[in-house]
Amino acid sequence: MLSERSHPRQFRQNTYVYPVLSRRSGGISVGINLNPDKACNFDCIYCQVDRTKAPQERFVGLPKLLAELDGILTGLAPGGELWSEPEFASLPDEKRHVADIAFSGDGEPTTFKNFFEVVEACVEVKERTRGNAAKVVVITNATGFDRPDVKRAFEFLDAHRGEIWAKLDAGTPGISSASTRRIFRSTRCWNSFWIARADGRS
Repeated sequence: MLSERSHPRQFRQNTYVYPVLSRRSGGISVGINLNPDKACNFDCIYCQVDRTKAPQERFVGLPKLLAELDGILTGLAPGGELWSEPEFASLPDEKRHVADIAFSGDGEPTTFKNFFEVVEACVEVKERTRGNAAKVVVITNATGFDRPDVKRAFEFLDAHRGEIWAKLDAGTPGISSASTRRIFRSTRCWNSFWIARADGRS
């Protein structure tokens, strides 16, 4: 059975797409892992990803990712067959819905080379299944907001019930570097938030 206390990024034979029970979302969050290679531009002290173990997959196969997403959204649509499976059968009624589709996973999703392409394709899958009531979120450390491909993806998400969940660990370079174990220019994350604000995303 799914639990709000544990969010494994594996589901059966899937490689990239996995459902979790999210306290923050109030239901099922369907995660999309664009970093199966565990690549991230931060090394946060609180990160739950075990990078001492070699990744089982290093590349993202888009057709397989989209097929996995289609299968989970179809199976978790109202009356879908997955609701009767052991992981979901005992969930209370108020949790038995797909609340969001989240680009999260084992690293920073906006570092993915073809970020706009995969965002657009996943939204198209969502809209042609009965999972189109779910919002699409990007959980990000906010370091990639200045990349043209990321900006384009965020503009697309604005028109498709998208949300950006950006984190800011600290307000000073020293504390931020201690938390993320990376050195960035002190203005980089702040500038990302101002970019989002100027574009109307805050």
